[in-house]
Amino acid sequence: MQDIKKLNNYIINGDTMVIKHYEESVYRSWILERETAYLCIQTPEQILDESCKRKGLSTYAGRKKAVADLLEKKTRLPVPIEIDLESIFLPTTLKKRERSDWIAYKYIKEIKPSPNGDFFNRVVLTNNQEVDLEISFTTFNKQMMYAGYLVGYFFRKDDIC
Repeated sequence: MQDIKKLNNYIINGDTMVIKHYEESVYRSWILERETAYLCIQTPEQILDESCKRKGLSTYAGRKKAVADLLEKKTRLPVPIEIDLESIFLPTTLKKRERSDWIAYKYIKEIKPSPNGDFFNRVVLTNNQEVDLEISFTTFNKQMMYAGYLVGYFFRKDDIC
């Protein structure tokens, strides 16, 4: 991986794999793409909101409400950014907490225990990079199921349903 680049703002793209909170200096997010890592002044939530607006003329809150209605669920909702690219991001913690890290559904290869403790798991990405996230194994599996449902919902053929 190359050196970490520094940005004032960031828009999620087809290469975005993980967006984590970062608490050092003026930077609030650490972003991992397939080939590059970034530090950004925006928080992950600001990045999600701007990306939702730019990619689909809807806010993060608007997409969250749509997904909540569809899944009949209120917490830990996956957020679709660009449906055509299967760009769906999964939160790692409840929104009630001040922070949540986000991972792209399409880049998840597997999950395994992390040496950082019971509340963490290591996610192996499709490019074999590994990232520790604060999420239980059970919650992670539920997140994967919800995101898979969204993919199926958006890509189903109307003549099959």
